[in-house]
Amino acid sequence: MMRSKLFPLAVACVLVISCATVQQNIDARTYLAKCKYEYAGLNVTGVEFSSGILIDSVSFDVRVKITNTTDRDVALDHADLSFFLDGNHVLDAAHKRFVRIEPETFSTETVAVGLPFAGVMKSIGHRPQTLGVKAKLWVTLLVGKDTWETPVVIPLEVEIPIPWDQIDVYVAQKKKQMEDEAAERARKSLPSVAVPHL
Repeated sequence: MMRSKLFPLAVACVLVISCATVQQNIDARTYLAKCKYEYAGLNVTGVEFSSGILIDSVSFDVRVKITNTTDRDVALDHADLSFFLDGNHVLDAAHKRFVRIEPETFSTETVAVGLPFAGVMKSIGHRPQTLGVKAKLWVTLLVGKDTWETPVVIPLEVEIPIPWDQIDVYVAQKKKQMEDEAAERARKSLPSVAVPHL
């Protein structure tokens, strides 16, 4: 008899806890949806060459800005990113840094990646013109010292022109280096000529 009385009470407790968790999820999503998530720029940080001035890969720093427009702390738990050159998927990367963002402040996070250009350029037959980034930002609402275990996935997608002006600076440097090395080799291979004394 005692078990039959306790069972409805246990069910009621589970329902209350479940409802609280659902409400917590809704509150977290509502707060986190108010924040601003935006692409914040890109820089070329290096170019690797396969041979001569043929580009093998290009290294980029890609920045994402998260602005906390709420009255509670939020955190970027981690981010997963996919990169595309002219619509061709070339790389997946992850940002594993936990970042706490206080109310009315922002954080700009940088993801460093090296994208393989050689294969794409060979398959499409020309320089790719666009860089696509699809990101999933795993964001959490923080209440005091507690982290609500309700990470919300915020999608962010952008397609931008590839900064060939920045890449071409590295190509020009490599070309000059090769020319200087060729000139030095040519200078060393010239026979020395003795000048007669007058």
